[in-house]
Amino acid sequence: MELRNFKYTAINADGKIVRGRIEALNRTVCIKYLKTKNYQVKTIKEYKSVISRLDQISFGSTLKSKQLIFFLKQLGSLLNAGVNIVQALELLSLQQDNRLHRKLYFELYQQVYNGFSFSVALSKRPKEFPSLLVQMIEVGELSGDLPNTVLKMADYYEKQIKITNDIKGAIRMPLIYLVATLVIAAGMLIFVFSNITDLFLSFEGAQLPGITQFFLDAGNFTAQYALYIFGGLALVILLIWVLNKYVRSAHRTFTIFMLKFPIIGSLTQMNNQIMIANSLSQMMSNGINSLKALQTIRNFVKNIMYKELITKTIAYIEDGKPFSKSFVESQYIDPIMSKMIATGERTGDIPKLMENLAIYYNGISEIRVAQIKNSLQPILLLIVYALVGVMIIAIMMPMLSLGSQI
Repeated sequence: MELRNFKYTAINADGKIVRGRIEALNRTVCIKYLKTKNYQVKTIKEYKSVISRLDQISFGSTLKSKQLIFFLKQLGSLLNAGVNIVQALELLSLQQDNRLHRKLYFELYQQVYNGFSFSVALSKRPKEFPSLLVQMIEVGELSGDLPNTVLKMADYYEKQIKITNDIKGAIRMPLIYLVATLVIAAGMLIFVFSNITDLFLSFEGAQLPGITQFFLDAGNFTAQYALYIFGGLALVILLIWVLNKYVRSAHRTFTIFMLKFPIIGSLTQMNNQIMIANSLSQMMSNGINSLKALQTIRNFVKNIMYKELITKTIAYIEDGKPFSKSFVESQYIDPIMSKMIATGERTGDIPKLMENLAIYYNGISEIRVAQIKNSLQPILLLIVYALVGVMIIAIMMPMLSLGSQI
């Protein structure tokens, strides 16, 4: 669906004449939008422009995660207030200053206005609205509890973003420390040691201490072969990226390596387990059977090992085997999770157990991330200070030696 272009002349709340351009579905919607800005419309005229048509082309997702949450919260609040879905979507569309968001909401409004269900309208934009959300909205429509379903999904995505950001933050900090250490070391090797040692060697008979000579040699080697060193590193990184992205076996091997890597592996495992537990809890507690829930989850789980786990679980269920069997067999699932799923299977209440499991992991994730941050940062700082300290000593020793010789 394309928006049409309009030029308008209006009077604002201060009584001043304003002119501008706007994109809208039609003239009526354009007038409604301007009225939400407290504009008194004087003239409005449609025009066509090649540039505006090109400007409507967008790449990737129109809605970011936080914007999706905001949309769901606004929509849920309007629906809870008694506004029907068509009016709610129209109101949200008219409130959008962002052109792409306004276009997206108008598309949803137009689909629902034409008789499609809200879940069907969402399914036509898979980049913006995940399959889990579409499934849950469909359940909410069938159960007649759409307002609460929308708000629950907003809470779900908000929790997922917080957990994911916390985990990324815990991983990002060590990388920043390591990069900073390497940059400092390289800078001192290339720029500091050569100047200091040249001054020292200008004195006749002066000999460099062993540690200083070591760093000087390392700095000379780095400076002499910098192009080859950094070029080689860039090629290795590029090769790893290409293999990881386009070669399935290499991607699988790299994923397994990262899952077994200290700290990063445990955080990745926890993040995927939380995602699976939260998703299963949301879907199964709303009446979606386990098979359909797993099929939906498989579509948006990115980690290949957990995607294979879900595929294996689906195959087991279709063969009449226990739901928990693949979880118990997997080395990438916490024993607590597999045992709780097996317990829920025996008691016949997996949905309730998944809800409890989601609550447990949501609570423990913050504690684990905080523990990792608190334990890693002092160790990494100690490494940085130790390396810089040793290099400073290597710089000072020739000066002290020279002073004793004078």
